[in-house]
Amino acid sequence: MALDLTETALLLDKIAIDIGNTQKESDLRLRSAIEKINNFDEHQFAEDLRNSSDVFNWTSPDFPSRPYASTPPSILPEDYWVVGVDGSHIDVNRHIPIRCFLVNTGTVKIRYGASPEADFSSNPSLYFGVNETYISDPSHPNRSIAIQGTILGAVRAVKEMKALADAIEELQESDPHIPVLGMIDGTLLMLDLLRAGIPDFVLENILENGFLKELGRLKELSEKGKVLIASYISLPASTEVMDGVRLLACPYSIADCSLKCREKLSGERPCDGFALNLLDRNLYSSVLKQGHRSDLYASNSRLVRNYYEDNQINFFYMNTGDEIARVEMPSWVSQDQDNLQLIHSIIYSQCRSGMGYPTSLMEAHEQAVISTADRGYFLNLIEEVVESQNMSFFTSRKDHSKRVRWL
Repeated sequence: MALDLTETALLLDKIAIDIGNTQKESDLRLRSAIEKINNFDEHQFAEDLRNSSDVFNWTSPDFPSRPYASTPPSILPEDYWVVGVDGSHIDVNRHIPIRCFLVNTGTVKIRYGASPEADFSSNPSLYFGVNETYISDPSHPNRSIAIQGTILGAVRAVKEMKALADAIEELQESDPHIPVLGMIDGTLLMLDLLRAGIPDFVLENILENGFLKELGRLKELSEKGKVLIASYISLPASTEVMDGVRLLACPYSIADCSLKCREKLSGERPCDGFALNLLDRNLYSSVLKQGHRSDLYASNSRLVRNYYEDNQINFFYMNTGDEIARVEMPSWVSQDQDNLQLIHSIIYSQCRSGMGYPTSLMEAHEQAVISTADRGYFLNLIEEVVESQNMSFFTSRKDHSKRVRWL
């Protein structure tokens, strides 16, 4: 037996009391945070944010004037389209003789109203060889980085955004008068690309020439018809709003964390009594009624400030009835209040019909997902292709040992 479940259960019993005590402490902090939100002073917060931006250790978003607001959905339009896109991939496998990866994109187009219809599709893309599985530095051709792991996830996000733009462009050509909401699963903030070790030429290739280029394409489509774009994050782990609560709770005129709290441990800082170990969704689970959303926040992420230009990212939180979800959109969408309400209303309707998760994204996931059986079949296909060229197919002994149980 690989895991001793009896011993594991005993270990869990030992931490049960600590879990209960931690929850009580979190509840106290949450009540304090809600009080800060309810007494929010927009002008004072804006001044504190300006004065402390260079020395505050957290990145607070721009707050709405009413962070405590709980806004209900509005009436849905008679006719509208929802386009959902999701993706999956098979990463580079170092245990086989061919360097390749596969990205599968699922697209779902659903029309609601007097003439309902739907179209589901799946589009696999295979990348092989050095030219397709590495990103090269244009200024230094001999310098390159492998597309795998985090970088492959970002490449997949670009494919998803392109698939979304392609699908909406196709709909707009056939009927430009019906509103379209395009949705992707996950964040519009490609923060993983800011990890240490990822060079600027990768950011330029994936973010500027890929993801943001497709967002710009969608913006152009929105100028020709009613095109809205949003991303949906289920059970979000973000602390952006709580980072702002830390600023609200700071007792110092300038929130200089290094100067004022350098010697203090986590849990000892004044702002910890309002935000430590709390997520944004914890706050809004106590603020929002079912179906309601928060007012709009604007991200101040360094990635957004440095790269996103006309595609600044705004977001709100929404109580779907099953969870607190985060919904993100480019500023060119959310600057129109009618657009904001339409996004809110459609996504809430999608969640109600999709058992707590947007129907279009649920169906797009089904189109995109690569099952364990599919992955095995893909590996078998690679083996057949290699052997058809009179080459021997081999794997590492580690990989072979996982496939063959000998005891």
